[in-house]
Amino acid sequence: MIVDARLSNLQGIRDILGVDADFPVEMIAKEDWIGRRLVADRFRLGRMFIAGDASHLWVPYAGYGMNAGIADGLNLSWLLAAHIRGWAPETILDAYEAERKPITEQVSRFAMGYAESAIRERNTLPPGIEDETPEGEAIRQALGDRVTANNVQQFACAGLNYGYYYDASPIVAYDCEGAPGYTMYDYTPSTAPGARVPHFFLADGRSVYDVMGQGFALLVLDNQADVAAMVDAAASRGVPLMVVPVDRALDAVPECYTHGMVLSRPDFHVAWRGDVVADAGALIDRVRGGATD
Repeated sequence: MIVDARLSNLQGIRDILGVDADFPVEMIAKEDWIGRRLVADRFRLGRMFIAGDASHLWVPYAGYGMNAGIADGLNLSWLLAAHIRGWAPETILDAYEAERKPITEQVSRFAMGYAESAIRERNTLPPGIEDETPEGEAIRQALGDRVTANNVQQFACAGLNYGYYYDASPIVAYDCEGAPGYTMYDYTPSTAPGARVPHFFLADGRSVYDVMGQGFALLVLDNQADVAAMVDAAASRGVPLMVVPVDRALDAVPECYTHGMVLSRPDFHVAWRGDVVADAGALIDRVRGGATD
């Protein structure tokens, strides 16, 4: 029985199915949907972890929730694998909530801010918008510019996908430079610890992401850099580490690579960068979750 025809367009369902008005359609249940922003208080309790829609919900624009859920899964999967495979202590798992919760808070506010802006645009058309006058044309142009700007951000959201960074992680070795800010649209590549490793192509056409493997990767941009201590420290602790030589003269290295070495995590976020490794053992211990302050 149809309780409220305003809440159920059964003819629309028939149109989608390609059937006529005699085709029986019964509404068994209905549920009102309310757009809201929700982020869980905790992403972990002991041996239990939550990710994706279980940990954060917001208005479904442009797949932000799916992208954030995939990022949750990638983050958690390498941390779990590190501990299960024995090269990282259980403390590495503390990084999951420390890294992902602040990011989903940020993304949720971006998404809801956009949704509220879009709703205002749809519901508050300015007076005179249909006037065939120079003033009407100016009103239409201004509205079009706002709508375009909003939708470009929504569907070309490089900032949300690539610009976010982990700025308070227990397994990142920070230096004095923070990562650059970002918006929904704007993304500035950076090798600051916690940021996403900036992409580039090698001279043979391969993506640097394709050669870094599934463990840690040490990108070496200074062929005079001494990497032996780092390699030995990783090996002694069972940490998977690949050394990736990079030729600044041949490879398409972005200008943001300002240091001789960049250590990439399995999720392609910068764990450390520098020109000299002062204490390789302490550095490897930090990025594998074994450091103590």
